[in-house]
Order: sequence, then C-alpha cells, then structure tokens
Amino acid sequence: MIFPKGEIVHQNLSTEYTGVPELLSTLNANGFAGIVEVELPGTKGFFFVNAGEVVSAVIEEGEDQAPLIGQDAVQNLLVLSGESAGILNVYRLAPHQVGFVISTLKSEMVFKGLSTDFVRLDRFIQKLAGEKHTGFIDLFTKKNKLLGTLFMRDGELEDLYVATESGDSSFFERQAIPTFVEDVIRQGGIFNVYKSTSNGSPKEEAAALPGEGLKAEKTQEAEADASQGDDDIPQQEESLAVEQAAERNGNFQKEALMIMQEVFVKLEKFVDDFSQEGIFLRAFKRALIEKSDEYPFLDPFADQFDYGEGRIFLDDEIELEEFAAGIAESLNLTISHLKKEFPKNMILPPKLKADLDSTFRRYQDVVKQSGIQSVPPVLFK
Repeated sequence: MIFPKGEIVHQNLSTEYTGVPELLSTLNANGFAGIVEVELPGTKGFFFVNAGEVVSAVIEEGEDQAPLIGQDAVQNLLVLSGESAGILNVYRLAPHQVGFVISTLKSEMVFKGLSTDFVRLDRFIQKLAGEKHTGFIDLFTKKNKLLGTLFMRDGELEDLYVATESGDSSFFERQAIPTFVEDVIRQGGIFNVYKSTSNGSPKEEAAALPGEGLKAEKTQEAEADASQGDDDIPQQEESLAVEQAAERNGNFQKEALMIMQEVFVKLEKFVDDFSQEGIFLRAFKRALIEKSDEYPFLDPFADQFDYGEGRIFLDDEIELEEFAAGIAESLNLTISHLKKEFPKNMILPPKLKADLDSTFRRYQDVVKQSGIQSVPPVLFK
C-alpha cells in the first residue's frame, strides 16, 4: 500500500535493541502523532499513532493477500514484531494528517484513469465539492509517476501530499493546493478518485496501547495512597504538578529543536545546491556571532549551541524562550546576508516555501504550547 508517511524522526532502528512496546510507550508519553513502520522478514506493518495513542494499524504479507487493517492488525503486529528481528522507522505527521492517512486504508475507487486532456481537473474538484465528497485524489504524470494526493473532507480541499524526487514524503498546507492544481493542469496528467468509507477519526478505531494496564495499576496505587493520607494530598499534588511541568517543558524543547533542525537542513540543502557546500553554514555562523551580544549562548566559544552535519546541539540549561528568540533573529539575519550575496538565487521555490511555512507553523505552535507568550517569528520574504 502507498500512503503518506510524513517526515523521518528515526530510521533503521533494530527490533533487537528497540522493543516495539517500549517505543510505543515512549511515543505515548510524548503525545506523538505519526507512523511507526515495522519491516519484518516477508511482512511489513504500520502503527498509526495520534496524540500518543495507537489508533490503527495495517499489515501487508504479500501482493496476493489482502492487508489486515484495524485493531486486529495492532495486536498481530505487536506479536510479530516480538517474534523475529526487523527494522523500525518512525515518521512524524500532524494529528489531522494521521486521520487522512487512516482514511486511505478504508476507501473505494469511484473514478479511475481520468485524463486532464478530457476532464478539467479544477471543474471536477468543484463537482466533488458540491457533492460534499470525503476522500482523496491521486494524481499522476502521463507516464504514471505519482505527483501527489489531494485530501477532501465534506467537499473541502484540506491537505496536499507530494512525493519529492528524493523519495521523501511531504505534506503541504492548503495555501499550496491552488498552485499544485494549476501545475497539474498545465503539464497534464491522470487522476484517480477515492471515496473514504472511514472518516479517519482516532476514536473510531481506538486500540489499547501497551502499558495501559500499568497505567491502571498506578492509578489504583495512587488512589490507595490518597485514602491512607489525606493530609499529604496538597503537598503531593504540588510536587507532581512541578514534575509534570518540567517534563512538559523538556518535551516541548526537544520537539522544537527537532522541527528547527528540519528547517536548517532544508535551507542548507537549498542554498548549497545553487552555490557551493558550506555557504549556508558560513552565513549562519556569521549571524550567530553578530547576535551573540544579545544572546550569549549563540557565541561559538560558549559551547552552548551548535549546528552542523544536519544536527542541533543545545545546552540543557538554555531555556526554550531564549532559544526561540535568539534563533529566530539569527536565522532572519542569515537569510538577509544570503539575499545580499545571491539576490537572484534566494527566491524560494513555491514547493520549498510552502514546506518551510508549514514547518514554521508547527514550530511556533510547539513554542506557544510551552507557555511562551511572545516569540519573534522567523520571516522569509
């Protein structure tokens, strides 16, 4: 089965060293949304995770066999992953995108092989909108190469998935859809239309996550402890609240760093591709030095922050608020330097611009959720 997987978080983890139940429990604690791919000898499976919970799964065992989907697949995949060695890949998606992916698992094709030579794609989409269509449209070149997938809910175009040349998968926001549709119409193509028989709602296929029994036991223990010492409840609750707040802030910081790391990697590749290797990093290091008076952790000699080889290092003592503000200004300054040096080349392609805009919104959402009220936005003009 082919469906959007999202952006890679972990790749090629061995099940010999990474237990699947333990991995799913960790994702649960972090409120993760995305897909866990399990590659086993002769079998491939996928766990679909939303808000940390495994909401569905699919198992593929060969071209001649229909895939197993749903709660049965969750349980079977857990058993299979514990019986033989395999490889794990983890992909991140937005929560609503997990719903879209699940909707592709239960769908029926209603139109096949429609050509833009004979059917106006834009008018056909209007027709589906009038019918309050819920489903998706797969679009291909005339040589049968997948261009992308448009997702609809109740007649509204809500998301766009595009398979890039490198084989990576990318979701784009609504703003990129009109340009994508125009490009398909201009170059011509073939499209198939599917109607979803499931709305992709996490509640619809909720499955128990390994570790739920342990949570229940802990809850019972907590209730027993509470009944034994009511006088200690305020202190216990206050202590627990402090620990939970610290844990949440730590998780927000990790997620923000991972998302910002994605931005650096994409920008670095874009700049270095039209210039030469190391140009982006040179401009970025220069910006860090210039901003280090306002944000001392950016000073290269402070050993508190660094970016190189596609990875961010940040000292644990640096607060997320300070990082968010300092890195936003540094990245703006980096782009300013590059625009002066390469005025014609620093015009971001629409696809990259849409991808970066989407990533920045995700980053800013995480920062806001951490409780930071005002963060200078990172701007691209």
